[in-house]
Amino acid sequence: RIGASCDWERERFTMDEGLSVAVREVFVRLYHEGLIYKGDYIVNWCPRCQTALADDEVEHDPTQGKLYHIRYPFADGSGQVVVATTRPETMLGDTAVAVHPDDERYADRQGAEVILPLTGRTIPLIFDHHVQREFGTGALKVTPAHDRDDYEIGLRHDLPRLKVMDEHGVMNEAAGAYAGLDRTECRTRIVADLEAQGFLEKIEDYQHAVGRCYRCATVVEPTTSKQWFVSVRPLADKAVTAVREGRTKIHPPTWYNTFYAWMDNIRDWCISRQIWWGHRIPAWTCSACGHLIVAMDAPGTCEKCGSQELVQEKDVLDTWFSSALWPFSTLGWPEKTPELAMFYPTSVLITSFDILFFWVARMMMMGLHFMGEVPFRDVYLHALVRDKHGKKMSKSTGNVIDPIDMIERYGTDAFRFTLTAF
Repeated sequence: RIGASCDWERERFTMDEGLSVAVREVFVRLYHEGLIYKGDYIVNWCPRCQTALADDEVEHDPTQGKLYHIRYPFADGSGQVVVATTRPETMLGDTAVAVHPDDERYADRQGAEVILPLTGRTIPLIFDHHVQREFGTGALKVTPAHDRDDYEIGLRHDLPRLKVMDEHGVMNEAAGAYAGLDRTECRTRIVADLEAQGFLEKIEDYQHAVGRCYRCATVVEPTTSKQWFVSVRPLADKAVTAVREGRTKIHPPTWYNTFYAWMDNIRDWCISRQIWWGHRIPAWTCSACGHLIVAMDAPGTCEKCGSQELVQEKDVLDTWFSSALWPFSTLGWPEKTPELAMFYPTSVLITSFDILFFWVARMMMMGLHFMGEVPFRDVYLHALVRDKHGKKMSKSTGNVIDPIDMIERYGTDAFRFTLTAF
């Protein structure tokens, strides 16, 4: 109707058998190449959707909040260190307080310990260059199980990771007297108790970026969890090199810096999801000996002990994992088909700017790794089709207009001109 001709004989769906084979092939190969691993790591967790999220699935919205200044007394009674935090409920999981090594206020405090308010626990004062002396009080509460930066600090200083919140955002038994409270209610109680016991120095208005789930807008909770990850650094470096060398060009060129900034700071990609729909991860654990098997087909026995008690991984793959294979999986890969030889790489990819990293960058990473060539020569990024409130039109949001209705009402030319102009 708008002059775009599609080859409907080649229509593909992400759960088609052919695409499922490609997904399993990529997963198994990356795993045996050491580029996919399963482990405990800090992830973005949505308490409502009950699943992990990748970094680019978290939307950071400016939010007017509070900055709480809390006194942590030195264990020897010689004073106190004041920390500033926007999430006082997580202090129950603190395992250290960190200050900058060049902070003269604490030059004579090597080996010192502080008392964690409301708990009576004693935790160490540590020195780490990550601390920003100009922010807040210049002292940082370290909660390795509930903050990404704190997790990294914890690794450097071999700190324990104490989870005080469950997957529903409810305080668990490790939270002591606050167990069973929702995280929001816990914050209110914590602040009241800190003030009543003399640990709260002051509260300031503070605007900061709060991470929210891109599906439901629930505030995301960073937490440690056992998940599957892709080690993307080796893959990302290939994609960046291809763009810098001009093998793939991005239009308009204003997006180059955004692309490089994201790729240069990329973290390992969490690809496991705790949802009911998707490609099931092809991994089996032996109930007898705990051995993990990753294979194309379901194994009959454990290759280590011979047991037949094998349990497949319940998690499914992030939908963008299969989408990343689209330029070659739709053409019959891993088989060497005539279509693959003819149409890979494609000439131009036209898509909206908001999925530059969700999709475009990942297609480049996977295409270069498995095909040895970029999946497309040019990427044209266009604007979003938005509703009257300026919000992106989305099937999941339900704010879409059927383009066929618009064509029948106003004509094809008017429809195309509107999309081009706005």
